[in-house]
Amino acid sequence: MGTVVEEKWRDAGYDAAKFPEIAAAALARFNAPERIDPIRLLQSIESGAVLARQQDAEGNFSNLPLTVFNSTRFFIDIYFWLHGTTVIHQHAFAGAFQVLSGSSLHGHYDFRPKRAVSPYFAIGNLSLKKSELLSKGDIKQIIAGRDYIHSLFHLDNPSTTITIRSIGLPNAQPQFVYLKPGIAYDPFFQDPGILKRTQIANVLLGMHHPKADKIIKNMLSRADMHTSFELLSTSHSHLSHDESTRFAGLSDKPQTWESLLETVRDKHGAAADLFANALSELRRQMGLIERRRYITTPELRFLLALLLNVQGRKRILRLVRQRYPEQQPVETILDWVEELSRIKSHDGSTNALDLEGFDDVDLQIVECLMKGNSLTSAQAELRKIFRHESPRLLNQKTKSRYEEIQRNSILKPLFSSN
Repeated sequence: MGTVVEEKWRDAGYDAAKFPEIAAAALARFNAPERIDPIRLLQSIESGAVLARQQDAEGNFSNLPLTVFNSTRFFIDIYFWLHGTTVIHQHAFAGAFQVLSGSSLHGHYDFRPKRAVSPYFAIGNLSLKKSELLSKGDIKQIIAGRDYIHSLFHLDNPSTTITIRSIGLPNAQPQFVYLKPGIAYDPFFQDPGILKRTQIANVLLGMHHPKADKIIKNMLSRADMHTSFELLSTSHSHLSHDESTRFAGLSDKPQTWESLLETVRDKHGAAADLFANALSELRRQMGLIERRRYITTPELRFLLALLLNVQGRKRILRLVRQRYPEQQPVETILDWVEELSRIKSHDGSTNALDLEGFDDVDLQIVECLMKGNSLTSAQAELRKIFRHESPRLLNQKTKSRYEEIQRNSILKPLFSSN
């Protein structure tokens, strides 16, 4: 396969724009999923087969990356994924990948910049263009740069992919990572000034120093937009938990986070709200990823993948229908939600939905929210279903739980119309 790719690309004058098509054609021609058994590959290495020069010996990408072919301009890797999910990213190289085993949820995004703060940081609008299920044999071309921004959530354990990829292309640098709803940054950019300021914030907050918020606010008042985001990100990791108890001695002000955010808002305007939304969404995503450690049922892991990567009930319902064509998607999701409500969180403090005391009324409210029903409509619907309940008390409970469930960070993608 490597020899054929080398010949085809040489004949094309090593044109990087043509490499994705050449790589994809080679994957299709050689039908790797039917000819390569990933486990037998591992056994051959264990039994003494000579390794090619490894491009990622440390294993920074995937649980186990194996380079199986090297050329001067490209190489072929096989990746093993156990619990891995990739961030939203673009590539500084070109090529193609194919699913060898397992399946993945693949998201394709578009980023429209509003402001390029620096060569390493930009703000704008990030939108999901397409969500699709990838299974064994599926092939995707990798286009270098912003034309191919994507993420992968690996559904099976393990999932394996084979990738034919060029070495880094200078005109496709930097290799941005993206945060919803619209931040692009270079994860490989290291600025000592930013690093030391975020380390200062981390130490002060970690030791609950009484002047931490004042010192951080002073740094924020003089910081550029990129530094401001990194300082807020560090602060958010500390302050997003139980601020009232953990940080009671940090400051006389109970709204430490809001105070820091207001400082950024005074200097950088609406960017402060974009940063706050991005950090809130990032925390939501990390919570969903953490749930993968104790939720192992394939169907529930698929639901977690949808809640992590897909926004909008129509898209989610379409993907459920595609993966489980013999089932009704709304009823299927409700069954999964009910199962999650019975699973204790990792620390045992609540359930996997972060909705304590979840019952039949709550499940009906979830269905109403998925259908886009208003609170009034939901109350009327529940009065018909739970006729033995006091209408007044049922209305009160429905109102309270409707608002709580609507705000629930885990389930909110189910309730969005787009």
